Amino acid sequence: MLSRYFHVRTEAKRRAFDEIAARQNGIPFRNPYRRANGAWNPLRIGKRASTAGRILSLLVAHPDFGEHHRLWTNGDVMLWAEVLQTKGVLRHGMKAKLKAAEAARTVTEDRLDDLFEPEALDSLGVAWEGGYRDLLAWWQARLGEDIRKRAVFPALVAATRGPLALAETPGVIVGTIHSVKGGQADVVYLFPDISQAGAAQYRRDGPPRDSVIRQFYVGVTRAREKLYICGRESNMAVSI
Repeated sequence: MLSRYFHVRTEAKRRAFDEIAARQNGIPFRNPYRRANGAWNPLRIGKRASTAGRILSLLVAHPDFGEHHRLWTNGDVMLWAEVLQTKGVLRHGMKAKLKAAEAARTVTEDRLDDLFEPEALDSLGVAWEGGYRDLLAWWQARLGEDIRKRAVFPALVAATRGPLALAETPGVIVGTIHSVKGGQADVVYLFPDISQAGAAQYRRDGPPRDSVIRQFYVGVTRAREKLYICGRESNMAVSI
């Protein structure tokens, strides 16, 4: 079984579901057929530092993390702190100190005092006492501009579904019909909207129109148990 839910659509409108439905509601999703596409795999955790991985490194030390919580290591702090604003948060030379430190060594309170400005460390302690959501909010409020937007979705997932939701394989797959060709799921939600080029093909008789129809035949046959045909979102849509 690949997934419980499977959302397939054409390229023109796939961003609408990604950002409005899944992203705003904190629903974890992925596309295992397009692993290199970050928009379809916003929670991926790989060899390179990811936003989801940074959040896990931040929350792993909090008791609310669960039975696998542990103290921060230098490597943990480096991951979640290197993307913070420097002014008023990090002491001068903090990142260099962490890079030079042994990554697996546990971080002590004295070490934190050496890394963070006093006011920032005090507010971190207050957030810690408030729970993991307050800790996460503290971190988000101090992020640099380059990562702030990317952190919104994984942070929402962690806040609404718990930190470990970031480490679990999402049960929802989102993608175009082309991207999921060959895959199946128990439940499929199929959107009829197509791109401008696809609409031009669909309006023509013969092979061009037939190719669009075959594409949607692939879409409707992805469901093992249930198929939901969703309403159109534009005038460029196939009649199913």
